[in-house]
Amino acid sequence: MMFLWRSLMKIVSSKLAILGAGGHSKVIHDIATKNNYTKISFFDDKNTSEYIKGSTDLLLNNQNEYDSYFIAIGNNLDRKKMKLVLSETTMINISLIHPRANVSDNVLIEEGVCVMAGATINAYSIIGEGSIINTNASIDHDCTIGKYNHVCPGVNIAGTVKTGDEVFIGIGSNLINNISISPNTKIKAGTTVIKSI
Repeated sequence: MMFLWRSLMKIVSSKLAILGAGGHSKVIHDIATKNNYTKISFFDDKNTSEYIKGSTDLLLNNQNEYDSYFIAIGNNLDRKKMKLVLSETTMINISLIHPRANVSDNVLIEEGVCVMAGATINAYSIIGEGSIINTNASIDHDCTIGKYNHVCPGVNIAGTVKTGDEVFIGIGSNLINNISISPNTKIKAGTTVIKSI
């Protein structure tokens, strides 16, 4: 299901669970607080720091205490796997857009998407479920970004580009207009892509 991104900004619940407690989660926490979330708990199956509430199982057993969740895991495949674990819960899988991101009113954003500070997404683009649009990335008009993509910091994507699911586009890469990227493709940092792959 797709949402106009501005309508997502109005879905602010009283309690948010963040899955993952690595470096990526620190940025997610910052964006969540800037979107007026005040009651946030972290869950992680590996990290046992004192600020971690507990494991994923603990969240599943106490899901009625949380209205929504966000998966703050940088790896595309791991993020997708975690979504499958949480897909049957009663919680809402929210999207988070930094207030200093520049997103057109015509952009469609699916659930579980993060758009970070300085990112630009232009008119009539679609951002697939669970994708990360990282700091200062630029996505021009009429693009379709697949599910569980990671568009790294400083990436520039020209108009009418389509990416498959689970694509990783490394930091500082450039994609010319009117090309397609196959599912599961990994583009190295600083690459300029001039044809479909």
